[in-house]
Amino acid sequence: MAELLLGLDIGTTNTKAVVYEPASGQVIAVASRPTSTHHPRPGWSEYDPAEVWTNIAAVIREATAGRADSVRAVAAGSMAEAGVPIDREGRYLYPIIVWYDPRSEPQGRRWYDWLGSERCFEVTGHPIQAKWSVNKLMWLRENAPETTRHLHKWLCMQDFATFKLSGVYATDYSMASRTFALDQRTLSWSPEILSLAELSPDVFPTPHQSGTQVGEVTPEAAAATGLRVGTKVVTGGHDHLVGSFAAGATGKGTVANSMGTAEACLVMVDGYMPTERMLRQGYCHYAHVVPEHFVVHFGNVASGGLFEWALRQYWPEVDESPEGRQRAYQDAFAAAGAAPLGSGGVFWTPHLRGAGSPWFDDRAKAAIIGLTDAHGRGHVLRAVMEALCYWQRENLEAVSQLLDVPRDGDLVAYGGSTRSALWMQIKADVTGRRVRVVELAEAVAQGAALLAGIGAGVFPSFQAAADSVQRPTTLYEPIPAHTEQYAEYYEKIYRHLYYAIQEVNYKIHEAFWSEGKLKGQT
Repeated sequence: MAELLLGLDIGTTNTKAVVYEPASGQVIAVASRPTSTHHPRPGWSEYDPAEVWTNIAAVIREATAGRADSVRAVAAGSMAEAGVPIDREGRYLYPIIVWYDPRSEPQGRRWYDWLGSERCFEVTGHPIQAKWSVNKLMWLRENAPETTRHLHKWLCMQDFATFKLSGVYATDYSMASRTFALDQRTLSWSPEILSLAELSPDVFPTPHQSGTQVGEVTPEAAAATGLRVGTKVVTGGHDHLVGSFAAGATGKGTVANSMGTAEACLVMVDGYMPTERMLRQGYCHYAHVVPEHFVVHFGNVASGGLFEWALRQYWPEVDESPEGRQRAYQDAFAAAGAAPLGSGGVFWTPHLRGAGSPWFDDRAKAAIIGLTDAHGRGHVLRAVMEALCYWQRENLEAVSQLLDVPRDGDLVAYGGSTRSALWMQIKADVTGRRVRVVELAEAVAQGAALLAGIGAGVFPSFQAAADSVQRPTTLYEPIPAHTEQYAEYYEKIYRHLYYAIQEVNYKIHEAFWSEGKLKGQT
């Protein structure tokens, strides 16, 4: 059998594995398991580390069944910020606090007094937010002190997979960046940040370039996964960046658009160049999985998540079977497609979990505006898609002012939401850019497989790895008349909505929310 590579995607919604065949440029096997989220208190979200490892082992065993001996190497891409605290024996000390869990907001706010937002951004490339791993560690120290008394390592999800497979503590620069503790200029742990957080650099794994072999599959991991003992274990990276690598968005200035539960846009640049305006607008700027490159990253933490939320509200008859969900999506997109351009005057502010860039406002809320009894659920669902595309246009215009990148370049889109032709056409029409949908079998897992191949010496370079992939592409061209109409709605209405309800949102936040959870709930 031909030489094979294994890639993992440890995601917010699902854990996936793909087997990639470099000789054909094709994924030949895929396995997936849902990620179970637990809510021990209102507003809190956690994963069970044992369940996460069970899922990882299960998808590996399923995807590699009958071909495990041909797998040369394995790497993982994963969600960021979330992590597993372990002791010296590798025992789990606390549930995994999900990346978007708000409980560490008080710890996050301290950085404004300790160092200030500008200095934090200059060092880490990230704006001050609650979700960073450093803040989760401080929360644990103050709220679960027994955990930190025995704490040996904090492992982000990619690092956790690496450790369980090889017994090695290792991370990569892109994932290490999302801890808020990596100095982007030196790509090493920042003494300044860690001193203020009262953390030792030893609590984190050693950072490496993505695509670096750091270990081999142990006998214990082989028994759990079915992999061959000695299979090479390689560093992967932050899921959005790993997916963009698989999609072939590797050139300077290329705009990659990852569309899943959250949505991210990534612009690759060839140096670290933090600016005050970049900070003010909530962009992240940090090490890419491609060597000597950095990314400017903007995102919406509830993109597909907003659509999913709206679907459940307006299609209450949805059952949880795969067939039921498929029918619901088909009905929803048909209803949205029947609604007119502009959704009959229905608009959303797409801030279900606060506003990301370019507003960077955790107190912002989602809102439906313009709704009347003349509208149906199709109008509301189409308005969700239009709002997310307006949001993207707003950010693309801002990034074009910050960076020397084309204002009309293609968007390279990939991920679950790209399956909707309606959504992709709206994206092209609203942004005025061509949208190149790259059809990949699980972009993040496939990108991780490519990184595994680099670490194992299967590919001579990162570009050779990216070039090996067969990428069927669907092109969506903007329709001029639609672009003109959307431009009018964007300029006259959408651009003003955030400001129009900002004060009311702040009053709602003050009245009903405290430290990221609804008041009155425990």
